[in-house]
Amino acid sequence: MARNRSVLAFGAHPDDIELGMGGTVPKLLKKGYDVQLVVATLPCFTKTDRKEQRRREAELSAKVLGCKPPEFLDVSPEELSLGRRFVTVIDSLIQKYDPEEVFTQWVGDTHQDHQILTRAVMAASRRVSNLYMYEAAMPGGLTERAFRSQLFVDVSDTVEIKRAALECFESQEARGGHLWKDAVIARCSYRGYQMNTKYAECFEVIKVSKW
Repeated sequence: MARNRSVLAFGAHPDDIELGMGGTVPKLLKKGYDVQLVVATLPCFTKTDRKEQRRREAELSAKVLGCKPPEFLDVSPEELSLGRRFVTVIDSLIQKYDPEEVFTQWVGDTHQDHQILTRAVMAASRRVSNLYMYEAAMPGGLTERAFRSQLFVDVSDTVEIKRAALECFESQEARGGHLWKDAVIARCSYRGYQMNTKYAECFEVIKVSKW
């Protein structure tokens, strides 16, 4: 039987996937995978942080990465909670795309939305063989838990695509300044140093089935 080359990448908010695996996504596309991005909610944190703007930024970023537009679940931030209803939504996407690989956020992240999303993805991915978590959205986020860098992906050839994708999120640069983007690229440099290459992204493995 032909192997399914579908990948699902989940992010609680626009820009989460790009921050965590914006170099890995175009690399997977070049390897022949069909990568579908999924964005759970479209939050508005400030008066200038508009829902439709964040949607447009995510669509533009997906185009830069080489993907189709994201699936927007459009769950209200106030209603995003771990329960049967939300797990069923994620489960329907798993059934729709039948992915070989699923990526989601690190469950130890300090942001409650990220934690809720990942626990729902874990529950819905019970029949998925390969499940990974990318690093916390912001390198400066402090938590009592340690991210276990188990899978490294060389993104030296795609890091500029990641940078260009991050530049699509003008609303977030307005909130966090240019340092948020510089810090993310610097983390790629650090991870690259760990695996003897220029830039890398790393993942914590929930489960993997190979060979």
